Amino acid sequence: MRKLSLCLSVVLFVVISGTAFAQNLKLGYVDAQKVLETSKEGKRVKTNMEEFVKSRQKIIDLEEQELKQLEEDLVRQGALLSPEAKKVKQDDFQKKLMEYQKKATELNKEVQGKKFDTLRDFNKRLEEAVRQIAEKEGYSIVLDKNSEGGSVLYAKETFDITPKVIEQVDRIAGK
Repeated sequence: MRKLSLCLSVVLFVVISGTAFAQNLKLGYVDAQKVLETSKEGKRVKTNMEEFVKSRQKIIDLEEQELKQLEEDLVRQGALLSPEAKKVKQDDFQKKLMEYQKKATELNKEVQGKKFDTLRDFNKRLEEAVRQIAEKEGYSIVLDKNSEGGSVLYAKETFDITPKVIEQVDRIAGK
């Protein structure tokens, strides 16, 4: 009985304290995806990433075109070549195909790594902008509202600080 009354006292204290704390609590949320898509810095990051991907895709396309040409030559000349010469050409084609596949895999890993690094760097600037706004304006908690299952299921628009964060991210990037 004594433990029960002690537990009830603790729960009551937490509820009363929580109510007082909640009155001073200021909440906000940010749509980080919107910041990436609409801020000058986010657009710059996306453009740079797209250019990087295009440059790597160009390399792959050139290698692929070379492979197609080798394959066409092999088919066209196949009937005219001796069995030994045909085997040499087929082996050469297979070797180049394997090199192409390896290079494509390496370039894909490079692109994925670049995307990861770029987004990590952008997220650092985003977090810094959110921290600065939260400290300046007295927010206790700022959550990420992501349309793909973020941590905010519902919030009034008055809690949205995304436009302020967009401005701050661009301000930070401009330094």
